[in-house]
Amino acid sequence: MPVGLDSNDMVSLENIIEPSSPYKENETVYQSEQHFERIYAVKSGMFKTVVIDANGNEHIVGFHLPGELFGLDAIYPQKYISTAISLGTSSVCGINYNDLESLAAKLPSLQRQLFSLMSKEVHTSQSMTVEHSADQKLAGFILALSSRYKQRGYSDTRINLMMPRRDIANHLNMAAETVSRLFKRFQKEGLLEIKRTDLHIIDMNGLKELAGCASAC
Repeated sequence: MPVGLDSNDMVSLENIIEPSSPYKENETVYQSEQHFERIYAVKSGMFKTVVIDANGNEHIVGFHLPGELFGLDAIYPQKYISTAISLGTSSVCGINYNDLESLAAKLPSLQRQLFSLMSKEVHTSQSMTVEHSADQKLAGFILALSSRYKQRGYSDTRINLMMPRRDIANHLNMAAETVSRLFKRFQKEGLLEIKRTDLHIIDMNGLKELAGCASAC
């Protein structure tokens, strides 16, 4: 859930959160063009959001971790512009947007959090259009996951890669073979270790240098 809220605000927010709903792997939470009613908070596991371009190609626009919200991009058009799908066994809690909007009007701290989250969505969407080399893209992706896990109180050097390599490749507009090759190279260079879905960052500064953000990340 949004960080930075005091205990009283959190209690008020929790009162409008719906009970969690479990999802098996590859189940749909909502579909593109479906009428917007609620946003969702990831309770466990991971979800991806997918859009279909004009040529009918599927593109993964985001991965959503425990404690994060998704569905925010549907607020303005009042319909979901992506399809949300579970990665592995996962669960979410729905939050009726009308209830959330009413509560945010009473709680300035919550309203600021929502504006901040929507601003981050726009920034993330715009950053995906910037041209980078393949190794910069993958290093930046790993660092972004690390930062997001850290913000939620998890380890920033131990990352659970629930998403398959082909999904990472799709998200980064790369070939799956390129992602696999880069992961092997990163391991050989001592930047990280991977065992199945467990990614261990060994050289954080090395990854930052590779991503081109040694002073900004």
